[in-house]
Amino acid sequence: MRRSLTFILLFVFSAAAIAKPFSFVALGDTAYNLPDDLPRYEKLIDAINKDKPEFTIHVGDTWGALPCTQENHEWIKGWFNKYDHPVVYTPGDNEWTDCRKPEILEAYLRIVGKTATQADYQMIGKARQFDNGLAGTSFADTLQSLDTIRNTFFGEPISLGAKTMPVVRQSDVSDYDEMKENVRWMKDEVMFGTAHVPGSGMNFTINDPVRANDAMKRHKAVVEWIKDLFLQAEKEEAKAVVLAIHASLFIAGEGSEFSGAKLRGNEEGAYYWIALAIRDFANQFGKPVLLINGDFHEFIIDRPFAVSQGEAEPPLYGNITRLQVYGAPELRSVKVTVDTDTPWVFSFSPLWVE
Repeated sequence: MRRSLTFILLFVFSAAAIAKPFSFVALGDTAYNLPDDLPRYEKLIDAINKDKPEFTIHVGDTWGALPCTQENHEWIKGWFNKYDHPVVYTPGDNEWTDCRKPEILEAYLRIVGKTATQADYQMIGKARQFDNGLAGTSFADTLQSLDTIRNTFFGEPISLGAKTMPVVRQSDVSDYDEMKENVRWMKDEVMFGTAHVPGSGMNFTINDPVRANDAMKRHKAVVEWIKDLFLQAEKEEAKAVVLAIHASLFIAGEGSEFSGAKLRGNEEGAYYWIALAIRDFANQFGKPVLLINGDFHEFIIDRPFAVSQGEAEPPLYGNITRLQVYGAPELRSVKVTVDTDTPWVFSFSPLWVE
């Protein structure tokens, strides 16, 4: 009897030591062509729900060109509620940094739709004149749009979606009390986090001191959050880290000593310190790291940070894999399977319906 009990206990503990794989879904840059994209987007959400992921991560650009109003953000929140599981969202640039005044936006949409009048062309032409461009007269209040996003989507430390899950917000655990949108959570010994890194240069612009000052504050907060994410991962003895942002940090071209792929904006650009924080703290962490981004609308899986050390040594920063998700006009998502009992941890499968 004692031997049988010992065998049962050994079996139980051995089974507990084997982590069960799980999956999540990543997507972004969705439904730009309205209203034509909406039936396809609904089918995509149905396909994702049918696959039963633990959660979905949306990496921003929830629309192509819409007025940045409370009503439109609530409309997007309603779409997130169509997912029957938790949804974690990190904002893109289309939702706030690129917000234009309604009359400018409407004229632009008529031009794209080939229904524009001569007055529409004159309005856009005037907006592009040097003095108006320098003054930013075509922009809406981008920072008010950011406040709307924070209040609409990040008012509580929980995810979005029909079924929610708790998350830790940067605003609740640091001095950056405005940064509600940066969150983290743990799932089966894997640390997940989002960092608010939109395209359009983080909304930093040299011709608007108000926007520039806000961008600098947010930039510092994001760098601190990335640092803290990896420190928490080490503290929790996480086996891997997943970080989701919106902006692509890399563009076409050869890299340098900094990274294997060419850094967007180089060392003088808005993304340098963010990329450096990801690179160095991921390297210090040493275990598999997955960086997810959208922005460029092209499905890519690569290791852009990896720097070759020749044939004798593995590449530096080779533990960082990057997933760049699909984007409009392709309404598609990517299923990521997580298995911490494998050396590679992450595997990928495109997920969509025709």
